[in-house]
Amino acid sequence: MRPQLHLTAPQNWMNDPNGLIYYQGMYHIFYQHFPYTCEWGTMHWGHAVSRDLIHYEHLPIALYPSKYYDRNGCFSGSAIEYQGKMYLYYTAIRYAKENPEYIHVQYSDDDLIASQAVVISEDGYHFDNRDCKHLVVDVIKDQNLGDVRHTRDPKVWIGHDGYIYMVVGSKVSNGCGYDGEVLFYKSEDGVHFTYQNRFIDSSIGDMWECPDILTIDKQDYMIFSPENIDVAPRPNSNAVIMPVAFDEKTCSLTKLDTYMYLDYGLDFYAPQTFVDEYKNRVMFGWLRMRKPVEGENWCGMLTMPRVLTQKGGHIYQQVHPHIQKLFNQKTNTIDFDEPFLMRISMLENEDVFLGGLHLYIQDDCLWCNREAISIHEDKVCNLTHTPPLNQRYDLEIYYDGQVFEIFINDGYYVLSQIVYKIIKEQTKIKNIELYKLSKIQ
Repeated sequence: MRPQLHLTAPQNWMNDPNGLIYYQGMYHIFYQHFPYTCEWGTMHWGHAVSRDLIHYEHLPIALYPSKYYDRNGCFSGSAIEYQGKMYLYYTAIRYAKENPEYIHVQYSDDDLIASQAVVISEDGYHFDNRDCKHLVVDVIKDQNLGDVRHTRDPKVWIGHDGYIYMVVGSKVSNGCGYDGEVLFYKSEDGVHFTYQNRFIDSSIGDMWECPDILTIDKQDYMIFSPENIDVAPRPNSNAVIMPVAFDEKTCSLTKLDTYMYLDYGLDFYAPQTFVDEYKNRVMFGWLRMRKPVEGENWCGMLTMPRVLTQKGGHIYQQVHPHIQKLFNQKTNTIDFDEPFLMRISMLENEDVFLGGLHLYIQDDCLWCNREAISIHEDKVCNLTHTPPLNQRYDLEIYYDGQVFEIFINDGYYVLSQIVYKIIKEQTKIKNIELYKLSKIQ
């Protein structure tokens, strides 16, 4: 059941996409990786490269703990090309108190001590973890500015003025809890950064992970993954996008409107964007798996790459054209042993059963129930739905091994679901267009 079009680690644990970059004719995809078991542990950076976002070559681990400040993990970050070299920025983690019985997991969230670091590579393939690491933002000691434990995930870019900018997620005490925030830094050389500004909002969770500032059609947006944003039974941390006004000169950010989820399946988390070879804004996200499928030795995957566009002030998502064009062979047979693309226009009060996944329209929303083919674990949401769809229910459903990615009304909304098995006899669908994958050369 390992997917063919979704990037997975060769084995063991994977989470957030990191360091996404098109560099010297190749796509470099890094990711959070624990190389020893199928559970979260001391974070390394896995590394894969691709010419087309379809075929991936797995390379040796790029980043691993090697310094006092990152001895307990190289958390998430990003990449830039600067003066011909690749700069990988990441959050360096050490524990205030190590567990002598198992050093790979902290005692609690209070045991983290976070700073920001960079590794500089001459070619994007070789990473000197001993001599080419630099601490770029030290541990925050002012609790009124940010959190010593939870300040992380640097997204770095080269500004219009040639300076290098960094945004990191954090949280700050409000006296009775925490407010989410982002902090902005600036550098002349990519190594020495100074604090510039911040943005705080008390209404969107209490810790903002994986922030990303981007512009689409002259409109600025911030993508981030707030913790404690939602209530049971959904997960309490989800990835969102929000229109903003960002002044690069002063690093001041203003919220223009409310946020929306980037994916209503709620397995989706910690996305990051980059610019591809065609200047498209492309996004990968982590699809959270709580445990591996029985008998498998890997856990976690990334989404297929999605192109972000803006229409009428709303962000649309579409599967990257490199992958779309692979589904060019029309078929009449649903084969769950291979990827397929299904197009269907649903009707009000209509039910679709697809391999055990139950899709239906109710109260103008698309509902998705995966209870029959999912796991029943803490923080796993098996019943979810979109916002109202204005009586239009056109679906593009991509199936690939253990995952359905459902693009609704030309990508106006997306709903992705990890599944752990398929019930083939439950497939009941009428009036569909079905395409199988052409042979991947």
